[in-house]
Amino acid sequence: MSEWFFKAIYGGAIRTCEALLAATPTLLVGLLVAAILRFYFDKAGIRKVFGGSTLRALPQSWAIGMLLPVCSIGVIPILLEMRRARVKAGAMSAFALSAPLFNPLSLLYGVTLSRPYVILMFAVASLFLVTVVGALWDRFGIAKDVDDSDDDTSESGNVIGIRRLVAMFVYACRQLAGPVGAWSLLAISGVGLLAAVLPWGSLGEAMGRDDWWAPARMLFVSVPVYATPMLAMSQLGMMFQHANSPGAAFILLVLGAGMNLGTIGWMARQFGSRSVFVWVVCLMVVVTAIAYAVNRPLIPPGVNPSPHTHAFDVYTNPIHHLDSSSADFAIAKLGEKFGLVEQIGVAMLGFLGFAGIILRLVGISESKLARSTPADSTSPSESPETVNLKLDKIVSPNVVGGTLILGLIALSVVMCYAFYPSKEECLEEIRFIRADALSGATSGDYDHAKFWIPRWDEWSRRMEVGVYLRSGHITPYQRMQGFLLRTKLNSLEHELEHEPADPEAISELIADLLATDKRWKNAYQSPFQGSDSTAK
Repeated sequence: MSEWFFKAIYGGAIRTCEALLAATPTLLVGLLVAAILRFYFDKAGIRKVFGGSTLRALPQSWAIGMLLPVCSIGVIPILLEMRRARVKAGAMSAFALSAPLFNPLSLLYGVTLSRPYVILMFAVASLFLVTVVGALWDRFGIAKDVDDSDDDTSESGNVIGIRRLVAMFVYACRQLAGPVGAWSLLAISGVGLLAAVLPWGSLGEAMGRDDWWAPARMLFVSVPVYATPMLAMSQLGMMFQHANSPGAAFILLVLGAGMNLGTIGWMARQFGSRSVFVWVVCLMVVVTAIAYAVNRPLIPPGVNPSPHTHAFDVYTNPIHHLDSSSADFAIAKLGEKFGLVEQIGVAMLGFLGFAGIILRLVGISESKLARSTPADSTSPSESPETVNLKLDKIVSPNVVGGTLILGLIALSVVMCYAFYPSKEECLEEIRFIRADALSGATSGDYDHAKFWIPRWDEWSRRMEVGVYLRSGHITPYQRMQGFLLRTKLNSLEHELEHEPADPEAISELIADLLATDKRWKNAYQSPFQGSDSTAK
């Protein structure tokens, strides 16, 4: 086996596993939302949720997608239910593209960018994009319009109470061990294929601000990419920090986070290759046009373009030298992504997948549970008192389903406060991270330092969002000090990559970083005093 082939297979497998770890939390959310739609809404109700055949179908699907914390893989089980309810193809397209782009967590993370209104502009551009592409697809890509007549029965009216909860569990397990699992694996395989083709660091200088081909180059890279909303948003921050191409950043956000090979493959099977070809062509044309339109106007002022960036290293092969091809290297790389959330997600996903396989082997399905329930003998003319429901109450499925959807939105708000802690918690966490990063840089353990520096950067941004959530504003002085801190961190990270390393230059950068870090902390401990001093 040649060295190149070995690196391609081994590096692609590592990136695929990383993508699987990243996708587990939002895939679980997608399965839960799909189960709610199936068992708490009838088909007419689902179409109503996504706007039916009205003019508001596309923007309404866009808005719902913006509220749900799912990624481009997490939308797959929801798309299956939308298709079963015969939601219009354009509305499905709008939801599929918008849901992975923004959610409450990633939108708040955008506050930490150098110019937060850029995120607002990107959100408006995405609304325009999904509206145009969805309308064109409905007009030219789909041969037959969707019939809104509710001529099919739904499990939502046939099962209630504990039996319905059991049916939801069975449904989620079987879907994960069936079509949802298969399309999800196809989605994350794109990351592995891309890593197998692109050598380590090959995109480091490919998205320069003055490179006219940068958006077009990103167009072909981002299609097989799988990126969570938080990853895409953090990469936007790095691109603006390095003054990379804003047009390429927009394409990465829309295509890298918004679609994947699994979504394209599923749509091709549902609507036909010709129809999906029309959709993909329209999408790429509109995305590219918007990207080149915003490329120059959104260049951040006062930031010198950097000739090199690490924003896209996660899409290239992780193996960059012979020592990287060991099992210890793979374990270390996956360990970086295997946090508490991922551990819980993998455990739950593994349990559901194993249960789904068993259920499929023994032939147990949610449809059998719905058909065998005694509640299916209940007619609309019968009152709840005439039916032996014990502790169950007859409540409109749409009311219960709507309550659960609102509960998910409320959970997103709670998650925002949990993911972006208070100032005191962030400063305490940063204290430990700073000690690990600087001890590695001063002792010569540069790999250890390079592991902790990005986390220092991330927690500084999370602190900004946490302060903004609790106080309602961030002063310009605080924002500038955060920008300077992250600039110093980036300079130190670049210096640690030089071979051979320059200890004197590293010591100077550490001293400068500590001084900047002190000013940054003072800006939050006495924000008004800091802003007054800058005004003078």
